Amino acid sequence: MFNVLYSIFSECRKYILRGLPKQGISKNKKGDVTKYFDKFIENKIISKLKIKCKLKAKVLSEELKKTTEINKNISGNYNYIIIDPVDGSDNYSASIPFVCFGVAIFNNKKEPIYSFAGNYYSGDFIYADKNKILFNNKQKNLHHKQSFKKILIFTFSKSKIKNHIKFQRLINDFDLIRSLGATIGEMILVSKSIADAFVDVRGKLTFENFAPFFLIARHLDLKLTDEKGKDLSVNNFSLTKKYKIIFANSKVSKEIVNKL
Repeated sequence: MFNVLYSIFSECRKYILRGLPKQGISKNKKGDVTKYFDKFIENKIISKLKIKCKLKAKVLSEELKKTTEINKNISGNYNYIIIDPVDGSDNYSASIPFVCFGVAIFNNKKEPIYSFAGNYYSGDFIYADKNKILFNNKQKNLHHKQSFKKILIFTFSKSKIKNHIKFQRLINDFDLIRSLGATIGEMILVSKSIADAFVDVRGKLTFENFAPFFLIARHLDLKLTDEKGKDLSVNNFSLTKKYKIIFANSKVSKEIVNKL
């Protein structure tokens, strides 16, 4: 599956870097504007999956009006492919070079079996299956911290005044605070031990924004939780349910929950 997902990412990356039209063309089921490039890349991914993927699967994506089925004549249960074609659409519209790609595949028991998360601009990616995890096609341990400074990627908006004190307590625990505008890319940085934690308390994230990291977290002993520290679980594949999440190692995650 690595070759399938990597080849799709590589082809989509060429189109993103070359430049695609940015005008709005419709609205998705969350009520957000679908841009031309969102739909173009989504269509490209699905068309390639139909050719290259050998799994019987239902494909769910942010811009799809209804589920697409592939290899439906194969016997057995359906798998589920969750796609985020262009994570960081606002960045792309504003020509900010931090835009990402995500695909997660789950079996009929809602267990993650394949994941791919990639940054279109840097080319960095993470692939995981049940047996291994690859960083830019290299199998190596990245648990050691790559920076002496403690870095938090923190996303919030329109917070109420009563939240400012607890946010300040959280921020004071870190040396650097960043918000980069593409959840998948931000979670890649935590997975690579470049940043210590990713926290999004807006309550706006949906499943496709972080689906690849269920499997990635297992390999790296990271915690993917809600804002109260409860492990996120896959109960359904809704792409409209909203989440607040924390992504960090167990120690840092507990520290963040205590501050929030």
